[in-house]
Amino acid sequence: MNYQAIRAAYEVPIATACAALSPAVPVFFDNLAASTLTSTSEYVMVNITFGLTTEVALKADFDYVRGAIICRIHTPKGKGSVRNQTIVAAITGAFQTLNATPRAAGAGVYARVNQIDGPTFDAPVDLPHYIGRFSCGFIASVYP
Repeated sequence: MNYQAIRAAYEVPIATACAALSPAVPVFFDNLAASTLTSTSEYVMVNITFGLTTEVALKADFDYVRGAIICRIHTPKGKGSVRNQTIVAAITGAFQTLNATPRAAGAGVYARVNQIDGPTFDAPVDLPHYIGRFSCGFIASVYP
């Protein structure tokens, strides 16, 4: 089972979508140093969790993995919701592109996301950020 290859199949489109925005938005993935909670700059935090990783498939020549992706978008509080929603749209657009991409022949990860839950928005009193959050399940097949 190659968890890093599965992570990369989702992390690369997210990072690419956020880098293409103007200005570019930094993205922090699991176990990487992120901006402090008191920072007023914008950033995205992404958690990828693995759920069912041993499901038996009809064919035994690939691994079939399920999990979840949780994205939290932090933008400066008091400046409206447009920027936050722009970042959400960029990431969900990258997921739509991923779902529309056919499986490449040969070895690799065939990645898909399921229905997206959210976004929901919050402006915590004790933080300088307006926070958008959405999540989705994923299914990845790893072909040797």
